[in-house]
Amino acid sequence: MKYRSCWMIENFQLNFNGRIDTGGKCLTLCCTESIAGVPGVPFHDTARETVGALRRERAECVAESMKQSISSAPDIPPLPAKGRCAGCANFGLGDWNGGDGLIHYVNLSMYPAPCQCKCVYCSLRDDNELRVFKKRLHARYYEKLFDTLDYAKNEKLIAPDARWQVSSGEISIHPYRERIFDLVKDQAVDFYTNCFRFDERIAEILAKNPRSRINLSIDAGTPDTWREVKGVDNFDAVTDNLVKYYARSAGPGQITLKYIVLPGVNANLDDYLSVIEIMKVLQVKHLTISRDTATKYALDAERRDDLIGAAAYLAAMLTKNGLAFDLYPAYTPDEREKIAALGGNCCNRGQCDRGR
Repeated sequence: MKYRSCWMIENFQLNFNGRIDTGGKCLTLCCTESIAGVPGVPFHDTARETVGALRRERAECVAESMKQSISSAPDIPPLPAKGRCAGCANFGLGDWNGGDGLIHYVNLSMYPAPCQCKCVYCSLRDDNELRVFKKRLHARYYEKLFDTLDYAKNEKLIAPDARWQVSSGEISIHPYRERIFDLVKDQAVDFYTNCFRFDERIAEILAKNPRSRINLSIDAGTPDTWREVKGVDNFDAVTDNLVKYYARSAGPGQITLKYIVLPGVNANLDDYLSVIEIMKVLQVKHLTISRDTATKYALDAERRDDLIGAAAYLAAMLTKNGLAFDLYPAYTPDEREKIAALGGNCCNRGQCDRGR
């Protein structure tokens, strides 16, 4: 049926996203948008009530969209989306089917949680209230989180092939590090880590499960740019840890990299060339090209053109070097089209030859 939805809702994502200690909507169906109506629920008194509320939220979200679509005349496009997901660029008209009702992605991206990075694009970089875990204040909320996951697993609401993502602060220094590792050790899991430390348990999980991966938002190819983006001068230590993880992995593809394009900061030939060389050393065949999501709807036309051009140039250089890429969902459909067109033209004119 043709109605408005997105792949996150259709595949039933369970995101513990943002603060879990305020009584707000900390369980959401998506994690890429900062929209007022983001579909989600707060913790309830029991795990059963919490999971039930989220399942109802998802069903109502789909039904709401279906109703809007059905109410439109067959030969007239549906009206712009209303309700929970209004204003989201990823919420689009398509031939959706509502999914199978099982959770296919679990994202542990909850705060308060510690991180040593001070990335220039991070909204939490100067927020010590969210970067410091205080057991007296925060432990009971983490217990609610674990109870919710235990209930969902015991009721077989999480699909056997579901992917898990661990990106809460920095997992290698998280106060619930061991408990989180025990929770995901037999799952296909993506660890979003800053690689400041080599973690033996992450290495063990990579070696045991070829479907598990680590992801580093590398965002730089040189020490100077890394220091400017990350706020820490440890580029060589991080790349050394990447090599160690690669040596312990079960096979190719378990080291994944993301590059948040920041025009005027890391969008230059030297950084692009160096990242490509790092990818070759680690046998990383694919790079996710992302952007600063905080500015998604705030860029003026000139800055948007700069971003599109910088992303297109990186994409073209990757292609010239036989490497694949994808664009993070934060890029709008219109931006994706422009990046594809610019990247092709760039390569056709030979502007990427220095990256070969």
